[in-house]
Amino acid sequence: MNLSSKARFVIACATVALLAACTSGEPQSAALGPTVVNVAQSHGIIPSPARELLTGSHPKRLKSWVSPSAKRAPRLLFVSDYGAGLVDIFSMPALTLKGQLTGFSSPEGMCNDAAGNIWIANTGLSEMQQYSRTGQLLKTLPIPSEFPASCSVNKSTNDLAVSDIVSTSGPGNIEVFTNASGPGTVYTNTNIYEYFFVGYDISGNLFFDGTDSSRTTSYFAELPAGSSNTRTINLSGATLHLAGFVQWYYPGNYVALGDQMCGGTTASCVYWVAVSGSTGTVTGTTNLNSYTGGAVCDLVEGVIAANLEKYLAGPDYEGSCGETSTADRWLYQAGGSPTNYNSTANFVEPIGAAISTK
Repeated sequence: MNLSSKARFVIACATVALLAACTSGEPQSAALGPTVVNVAQSHGIIPSPARELLTGSHPKRLKSWVSPSAKRAPRLLFVSDYGAGLVDIFSMPALTLKGQLTGFSSPEGMCNDAAGNIWIANTGLSEMQQYSRTGQLLKTLPIPSEFPASCSVNKSTNDLAVSDIVSTSGPGNIEVFTNASGPGTVYTNTNIYEYFFVGYDISGNLFFDGTDSSRTTSYFAELPAGSSNTRTINLSGATLHLAGFVQWYYPGNYVALGDQMCGGTTASCVYWVAVSGSTGTVTGTTNLNSYTGGAVCDLVEGVIAANLEKYLAGPDYEGSCGETSTADRWLYQAGGSPTNYNSTANFVEPIGAAISTK
């Protein structure tokens, strides 16, 4: 990375805070400055693409590898490790480590396309990268002056929606790339400054969430199919304390909306949101336990697989909650304790999740 790139990241870091990491109430990195304190008050800072430059920490420098047996696995769980700068690949449901992809700069959210390929937000380098399920880099989509955080693919059109948490000029946005190619069409919402997660439903409506500029209030919103205007969705029945993953759950005909601070506590849950116009009614909640039986500290991004098997998979980033960070598989909608987990992956700061299906 050249000096000008570093300078750009340091400038952006004054306003950037990304998908949450769990702490007991103190900022994890004073180097990020006082603007981080609001998010850290009750849960913890949200990772920044510039943190490693400011703190002197560095991602793991390893060589990519993928086991030949991964190709035969019906389902593979990809987990991005923001702190290590790599993506781990696990077989499902056993969650056996089958590979690692390296060379990323602060990788965050991910999504899959209809062919089973995985898009990865390579946040620190302002780009999206598409990989095959066997670890082959297929495509790089530059997103200059933006910090991509998550994505979703419209399976009917192959359009790629990306949330840019912030930009070098300040607030972030949503970008939609027709047939997953640039340039993208930009959309914004008046209430949201930092854009976290996106998720398409089966009709092409795009749901997303994020926070205001103070990082103390989270919002849920929608870009209706065919519209050029977004609308804020007012939640009834629950409060979204810290925006989490967004995914359409078609068996229940609702949006699965993650909250990284369920009830304002250091625990993650999933709300079942039935959307009608600008109102979202929470009809149920999935609560999640860690492998030791306590509440999951922080499921930043999870992915629900509903074709024949109904489960939720993703990383539990424990931060300073006192346990080992794990890759987990829970029953969905039931939640509770994981049916499978991997506690030996040596995660640094796991953030994103996506599942590749053959």
